[in-house]
Amino acid sequence: MNSQSHATQPTTDQRNEARKRPRPASKLLRLASQTNAFVGRSICVAIRTLSILLIVGAAVSTVLTTTMPTVAAKETSSPVEFRIGFFNIYLGLANASHRAAVVRQIQRTAPDIMGLSEINNADHSLLPTLVPGLPNVVTQPGGLQPALLTRYPVLSSGSLGSTAPANEFRRKHLWAVLDVGHESRNLLVYVVHTESWCYKGPCANVKRPALEFPRAIEWMRLKQDIQAKLKQDPNLDVVVMGDWNDDNRSPQTDAFAAQPDGVFSGFVLGADIDFPVQHAPYPDYQCEQAGLRLLESTDTDGNRNTVWAGTPNPALQTAVKIDYIAHSEGIKVAGHEVLNSEVSDPDAGLRKYGEPLNVGDSRAASDHLMVFADMAIE
Repeated sequence: MNSQSHATQPTTDQRNEARKRPRPASKLLRLASQTNAFVGRSICVAIRTLSILLIVGAAVSTVLTTTMPTVAAKETSSPVEFRIGFFNIYLGLANASHRAAVVRQIQRTAPDIMGLSEINNADHSLLPTLVPGLPNVVTQPGGLQPALLTRYPVLSSGSLGSTAPANEFRRKHLWAVLDVGHESRNLLVYVVHTESWCYKGPCANVKRPALEFPRAIEWMRLKQDIQAKLKQDPNLDVVVMGDWNDDNRSPQTDAFAAQPDGVFSGFVLGADIDFPVQHAPYPDYQCEQAGLRLLESTDTDGNRNTVWAGTPNPALQTAVKIDYIAHSEGIKVAGHEVLNSEVSDPDAGLRKYGEPLNVGDSRAASDHLMVFADMAIE
């Protein structure tokens, strides 16, 4: 025990006197030695402690690195939304009042992508300015042909028909690849106007094997083309729209064991086609085979037909649904509709733009009704 710890405190004079007295040399040396030894031991202890901490830290880091999974930041992107529409505009755009009626239908829906059919060569010069906001145009030569108007850049386009010596199409399909603004996917669009439902009126709602068979073959070629393009570029989503010229609720030939009589003059079937050729239910079966989902659109009163009965085309005696839109599975559909100015509430259904249509506007525009849909690519 240190006896000084219990000693009385020295007086001020005693402390001053002690400061004046020099310490013996031996004591100073011993103190210096003790100090150096203490400092040395402290340094050694510090170095050992630091080494231990470094080793432990490295071990902990290794354990954490090997046992805790690395969580990458999830990349998210907003879906690209667009509106797509199709309209058989009835025998071209030469008549100014008829053309204005067609434009009113299109502007009411304000599509980003608009497919048309029955466009003539003389109409081509009108198309880039026909509908404001849809300046990019894809056409093909001939009479009563499909066309495409869009606000999106067209990356590539072309026509789909038979490969010679086959001659299976009276009217080729039109296709285009569009850049819709998605970071990794483009949109492949087909505008299709298949073999007619009826060529000579009155057109009753009956089976017509000579017209059904070419339509079935056209869809086989369409399926082949879709598959080939997707194989070349898997990052494509697909929409097929158009006048497909048959109603899935109409009487139909189930399948063909051979080519029927009466197909159009000059028809030559490709050698690669095997029988039997399945037809019904058309177009449900064809869409399923092509990997497409068929939209069964109606107007806002629930009416499904897209062709008027009798007026303005007296050859058409039966109201039927022959205009459709279908899409690949990667596309999400928010809603779809048949545009009809004769519905009870012109503002119901999907969002419309501009002034409501007058009751007679849809009949003034065409013997068909427009179909349209709101879609998105995620």
